[in-house]
Amino acid sequence: MRTQFRFMLLTVTAILVLGSATGWAQSIKGEPADLKFEVINATTGQPGTIERLLIQYSATSLSPILDIQPEGSTFDVMALPVLGRGKYIMTAWCQGVPYYWSLRGNNLLETPVRIHVFDTTTGVDEVALTGLNLLMRKTESLLEMEFMLQIENRARPQISLVGDPYLRLKLPREVKTATLIYGNGPDPQEKELTGLTGGMVALEAPLTSGRNIMRLKTTIAWTEGMEIPISANVPIEAWSLMVTPEGLDIQSFDLEPTDSSEIRGYSRYKGPALEADGSFSFRISSSPGAGAEEDLFTQSTDEVVKTESKPAEKEQEKDKGFPFVVLTPIFIVILVIIVSKRRRS
Repeated sequence: MRTQFRFMLLTVTAILVLGSATGWAQSIKGEPADLKFEVINATTGQPGTIERLLIQYSATSLSPILDIQPEGSTFDVMALPVLGRGKYIMTAWCQGVPYYWSLRGNNLLETPVRIHVFDTTTGVDEVALTGLNLLMRKTESLLEMEFMLQIENRARPQISLVGDPYLRLKLPREVKTATLIYGNGPDPQEKELTGLTGGMVALEAPLTSGRNIMRLKTTIAWTEGMEIPISANVPIEAWSLMVTPEGLDIQSFDLEPTDSSEIRGYSRYKGPALEADGSFSFRISSSPGAGAEEDLFTQSTDEVVKTESKPAEKEQEKDKGFPFVVLTPIFIVILVIIVSKRRRS
């Protein structure tokens, strides 16, 4: 009798475990659906084509559910698992430039799914830096610098800008290497810039129509009274400076101190707007009794400077573990049966 109940327990357990695994997979992948896609060239208003289409399910991490190289301006995808309440990141490449969308599963089910892409050209005549925020931290012998750039591609008709001439930013002459981080998608790209000799550095990354985000990070040896330039080959419509530790001496007549009470341990300044190729600079040096250092570089962008979230950066839903809530009373019943049988025997 005991052997039979042990066998029954193992069988029921296996079925429940398999059932919970199936439920988990379905909760992520959803039900199979036949989808139709339509590619539109937003620059010309005509049908377009793409080189690659990637769709990822967004949970605690991104899980690819589709990665194809479609042909033509319209194409079908059969039996794609879609969860109506799920969140998805869709990426389409056109002429080597990636475009991103954050979608709900219900958006994918409303076929045809329209994918808008753009032609490409060169030039920065219609580009502006709508925000430049320079974060600086002095250690004993180094100065860490991070340029946080919000770039607007205002070209009309809408078009993506690739190739030289790139957006260029002026760096201190001491800079020899820097890291460029760019991309509006969930996985920003990194590019190491080497062999720099000061002056204007090219930020070699595509600029899609509308808003683009970039970061440029570098570290240089600290020198008392060093000069820090602010300049670009496009207009700088607004920029700010944040330095830590608080109390460093910033020497410039045109920098306006602003309220720094929200984040302690640093000083903040607002700079004047600059025309393309306009020139501005300030000097920085130590001062006695400087405050404790504050690690601005470990804080999120939202804590340091309030900007809009990127389209692909949406909060993620977490699975509630439904199968385990159902399993708990079932296992209790099984255990009660086993205990009662043992007492009778």
